[in-house]
Amino acid sequence: MSKPPNDEAAKPLIVVVGADGFVGGGLANALQSERIVYGPSRNGDTHISQAEGLLRQADVVVNCGGFRVRPGCTYADYRRSHEGSTSAFVPWIRNGAMFLQISSASVLGKGEGLGNHTRPNPTTFPSPAYALAKLEEDNYLKRVCTERGFRTIFLRPAVVYSPQGAGMIGTLVKLAKRGITLRLYPRDARQHLVHMDLVADVARRVIQRDDLPNLSYLVVADPYTVTNRELEAMIRQTLRKRSIPLPLPAHWMSTLLRYTFHSRNPKLDLKTIGEILGVLACDTVYDPSETFRLVGIDPSQYSMEKTLQPLMGESL
Repeated sequence: MSKPPNDEAAKPLIVVVGADGFVGGGLANALQSERIVYGPSRNGDTHISQAEGLLRQADVVVNCGGFRVRPGCTYADYRRSHEGSTSAFVPWIRNGAMFLQISSASVLGKGEGLGNHTRPNPTTFPSPAYALAKLEEDNYLKRVCTERGFRTIFLRPAVVYSPQGAGMIGTLVKLAKRGITLRLYPRDARQHLVHMDLVADVARRVIQRDDLPNLSYLVVADPYTVTNRELEAMIRQTLRKRSIPLPLPAHWMSTLLRYTFHSRNPKLDLKTIGEILGVLACDTVYDPSETFRLVGIDPSQYSMEKTLQPLMGESL
């Protein structure tokens, strides 16, 4: 009689690089993966400097390393933390492995209906240095995976939010808890976000299917958009105390700060602050419909009533 299959032996070895970051930590937990970190190692984490052996064995490598848009960073910083860091460990990826690159929808720039086959246009994104560095990392992986024989799938998520509160939603929630509700202008500018659970769901299904062609690009975004006006109304309806509305003309301030300067001191880096405000004003809309179809996700599972609204309720 043949022995039953060993489930543990058949389970792919998944590692998440950058598991000490916001997105990387969320994916590492969701995928129950091995964790490779750039900061201090805790609770079984493997520091990137000690990760060669683990990466050489990995069946799936999920790369979440690199800085997000943040004051104090220059184009050189973004490039070093993305392509520079990735190129340091790519020689350890084995032939036949899957490399799941967590890129960014920012590489597509501004526009409407931006989907899986949209040509990248990073210089139109409010923070072009960041978007360009992300695209250069993608292009590097496109070249090297062909040379080394591993398959690369690119996920391009919109701005990620989760109950842990990082990003724009986290900032709005923190201010609301202090009694301040931002009134963002333009009022009808649409924000296209993505819940961490949806990013993890797409990643999990891509890994389980294991049949997407090499160099597939998947835009990952909520199946709905929300305007600045709707965000404020949602916060006010959920907040259990009175708050003071604070007008923030993001489009005007972004335009003004664009002509200032970068600084290594985050508190003085007015230009990057202007770029962040530009994201709030740019009214960019993605089209994740093909991604939902390819990986078999019912968009109604991630409606506003099941994602953003409950998160606001729990957070406030």
